[in-house]
Amino acid sequence: MVSIEIEWQNPIDAFAPFAGVPHAHLLHAGDGANDAEWSILVAAPVEVIEGATNKSLQRLDEILQQRRGAPVTEEMDFPFCGGVLGYIGYEAASLFEPSLKIPASPYLLPDISFGIYDAAALFSVKLKRMFVVGRTEVACKALCDVLATKRAVTQSPLPSFQLGSNFSATEYKNAVNSAIENILDGDFYQVNFSHRITAQAESELDVYSIARSVLSENNSRFGAFLQFAQGQVVSASPERFFQIECDQHGNRRILTEPIKGTRPRGKDNDEDILLAGDLLSDPKDRAENIMIADLLRNDLSRVCDDFSIREDAICELMTLKNVFHLVSKISGALRQDVTFSEILRALFPCGSITGAPKVEAMRTIARTEKIGRGPYCGAIGYFSDHGRADFSVAIRIMLVSERSLSIPVGGGITLRSDPEKEYRETLDKAKGVLSSIGMAAADIR
Repeated sequence: MVSIEIEWQNPIDAFAPFAGVPHAHLLHAGDGANDAEWSILVAAPVEVIEGATNKSLQRLDEILQQRRGAPVTEEMDFPFCGGVLGYIGYEAASLFEPSLKIPASPYLLPDISFGIYDAAALFSVKLKRMFVVGRTEVACKALCDVLATKRAVTQSPLPSFQLGSNFSATEYKNAVNSAIENILDGDFYQVNFSHRITAQAESELDVYSIARSVLSENNSRFGAFLQFAQGQVVSASPERFFQIECDQHGNRRILTEPIKGTRPRGKDNDEDILLAGDLLSDPKDRAENIMIADLLRNDLSRVCDDFSIREDAICELMTLKNVFHLVSKISGALRQDVTFSEILRALFPCGSITGAPKVEAMRTIARTEKIGRGPYCGAIGYFSDHGRADFSVAIRIMLVSERSLSIPVGGGITLRSDPEKEYRETLDKAKGVLSSIGMAAADIR
């Protein structure tokens, strides 16, 4: 592995020379994220794998096997030293469960898109140190040369937007009521519905400026800015789908961190304390979270050693800029022979954005939403050449195509759900992304 330390730049500013370049991506936690350690910038892939086919998954497995190196022993303990980075969209679930009839994605983006990268810029946000690491000196130097241009950053003014949604408030609440009837009938225990807030701009969009605003104004751990010829994805996700860590002997442990349960932040500290306490003690939210933690435990058992799965945390409070969440942590020792595609087959999509049982919940989602989700509710992340991996659940995202923005939001429905509260929860979740374009939920028409 080649490692070159270079002069520190803020990750978002450093990305400026790559703005508008397809397959140049940035994984960057919000500026207010306390537990974020690294940001990752990649560009100029040596290969791109796109399309939700078994051939694509087979190719990803082959590449990861061919490129697999020794665990990193460098002082900085880099999370990524070249490898596979991109996303898998919700509709790709039909590869793992052929009986599912998922409506097509409404976006031009492919259902799977991963680049293979020989070099990456890594930013230690806490230490303010920046490195270019990779497989070859040629790849690392090429990335260093572009980063050295330090293009001036200007924040373009936002255009005016016209907001709408593919579900009215009444339609969404009716869907919640129908789901409750399904639960009473024994069809499933929980289901996750969503609607798409749309924003039509009156003039051209500077997507890089919007991404700067989203990534700098939130404190979510899994921010991302992904660029493709067909459009862009901006994410401020707070939720980890799975992380894989390796020890010096090559043993791998996988961790999932499902989120379920939400409250808005209060107007002041006293109201925050009341709302957080209400969330922590609410039987509906705790039951919803524990149900999904059980689902993830079962999913992990398909790829982990027997008796290795443990509960690292159940219903912990997560505090974000606009909302509180409950998060659980379930981990296990990965079997030595498990491949990337087998992990996806066992876990994808994350149970927190489908429901339980997963397949029946997804059938109901398809009937109710009547349109695909695209990258939303899929996964964004990487598999490094040295065996590590980290993927977020693709929520709190904005999908951009020309002058159109799409902001999908949703929530889990259980027997105890209140339709009005469930609809308000989706708007609470949209607040951060909407504020980045100068809009609010009250502007939806």
